[in-house]
Amino acid sequence: MNKRFLQQLILITIFISFLGFITVMAMGTLNHNPFPKQDGNLIAELEFKDGQMGFVGISGTSWTILPDGTSRANRFVNDTVSSAYKTCLLDKRELASIAKVLSDVNFAELPPDIPSEPTINPHLLTVRVGEKSSTLQLQAGETIENALKTEQNKQETPRWKFLTVAGEINQLIRKNCGDY
Repeated sequence: MNKRFLQQLILITIFISFLGFITVMAMGTLNHNPFPKQDGNLIAELEFKDGQMGFVGISGTSWTILPDGTSRANRFVNDTVSSAYKTCLLDKRELASIAKVLSDVNFAELPPDIPSEPTINPHLLTVRVGEKSSTLQLQAGETIENALKTEQNKQETPRWKFLTVAGEINQLIRKNCGDY
């Protein structure tokens, strides 16, 4: 074999290897978000609980968002849950928005209970996707929006990540279903 042929063969091999590398990288990033399925539905049922601790225990509202976007609200007191009192539907774009936030903050890696300062009668928030859940305590009466403002400069903390997810879910529920 002559020297020129070997040089061309090496260049072609390098070029093909480079194309293969780029293809593998692109394929790996196409579906980096594990929360939506290809049809745009969520991978599992999502539950968002917004409760307040009081003398009877924990009471509040639990929103269940099914993978297709069907959403229903139930009132709860401790483990007793009422029948649904409100229903609505989130569209594919809104489900994609929730899935993106879940992925962006790496929800699967959040601890089950996010450390918080002890407080009397805390405002409790829980997000559950399938079997994975995470809970955060806020001060009594503190809103998600106000808590996010105080965490603005701490964007890599579990608390900020959780509040970002809860804020997105809360905003979409209020937009589509009204206040709860």
